[in-house]
Amino acid sequence: MKTVYNYLLASVCLLWVLVGCKKVEHAIPDEIVSFNESTPTAVQVGQKLKVGFLTNNVKSFDFSLVKDGTSILQEQIILSDNQKIIEKEFDIPLNEEYVGEAVLRVTYTAGGQNITKERPITLQESNPVMYVVGGSLGAGWDPTRASMMTVYDPDSKTKFEIFEYLTAEGGFKFLPTNIDWKGGYGKGSAAGSLMQDEEAENLTVSEDGFYRIRMDAEALTYEVLKINMGVIGDATPGGWDNDTDMAFEGGKGSYTWKVTIDLVPGKIKFRANDQWTINFGGDLNNLTQDGPDIEIASAGTYDITLQLTPGAYKAILEKK
Repeated sequence: MKTVYNYLLASVCLLWVLVGCKKVEHAIPDEIVSFNESTPTAVQVGQKLKVGFLTNNVKSFDFSLVKDGTSILQEQIILSDNQKIIEKEFDIPLNEEYVGEAVLRVTYTAGGQNITKERPITLQESNPVMYVVGGSLGAGWDPTRASMMTVYDPDSKTKFEIFEYLTAEGGFKFLPTNIDWKGGYGKGSAAGSLMQDEEAENLTVSEDGFYRIRMDAEALTYEVLKINMGVIGDATPGGWDNDTDMAFEGGKGSYTWKVTIDLVPGKIKFRANDQWTINFGGDLNNLTQDGPDIEIASAGTYDITLQLTPGAYKAILEKK
C-alpha cells in the first residue's frame, strides 16, 4: 500500500512540474531584409556591383547606393513567393566624383514601421580598361572572351592599344567591359571615328594581317596599322641599318613571330615595318616599347620566337 501511495505522489509532483513549466521561445521579427556577407566592401566606379540580400516574409524593398547624402542609384526590388536569398547586379556610374566612402541602404516595412539598414562600401577610382571583340579576331563575338587592351599613354586613361591578327571578314568592336555589350564602340560617321552605340556598325580592315590597333575612348577615334616584325642590331647580319624579317605563324588568336638567324656577340632589338615607331627591348620575359637593347653573349645560330600576346610581350632565344 505504501508503494502505491509513493507512486501516486510522484505522479502528482511530475504533473505539477509539467504544468508549471512554460516553453521559452526567442521571437524573430516576421519581416526581415539584410545584406548577405558575400556583398563586397569596395567596388570601382564604372564597374558592376553584386549585392546579396537575405529576406523573410517581405514582398518588396527599396535599395539605394548613397554618397554624401545623395542616392547614386536606387531600385525597388520585387520578390517572388518564398524567395529568401537573392543576388542583384547594379551598374556603378563611371564618375570620379563618386570616389570615397558610401553606404548601401535597404528600406522596408515590418510590423507597420519603416526599417532602414545600411552597410558601408568604398567607391574606388577606376582602372582604365578596354576590350576588343569580333569575328575578325580569335575571340569571336562573345564579350566574355574579348581581348583586353593596354593603356599606351601614361598620361591618359582613355588611350588603348593591342596587337591582333585581323581578317577582312567578320569585323570588330571595342567594349568597356567583358561582361556584355553595354557601352560598346562601333563605326562612326567619319573615317577613323567611333560611335559609342551598341547598334553602331562593325569596324573592319581591308586585308588579313597582323595589326596594331589603337583607340581613344575620349576623342572617339581609332586606328589600325598592319605590321611586320623584324630583328635588328649589331649582333645581326644587317647591323643597325637593315632588319632581318621574322615570319608570323598562325592566324586569328595567334601572336607568334619566328626567325632562325646567325648572331654574333652584340645587341639586338625587335621593331616593326623597318622603323623605330614600334620597337621592343629589355627583359626577354617582359619586353617593353622603347626598352633597352638585348645583349647577345655568344655567337651561333639562334631560333628566336617573339610573342606579342596582349599584356605579356616576351621573346625566347634558343641557341642551336
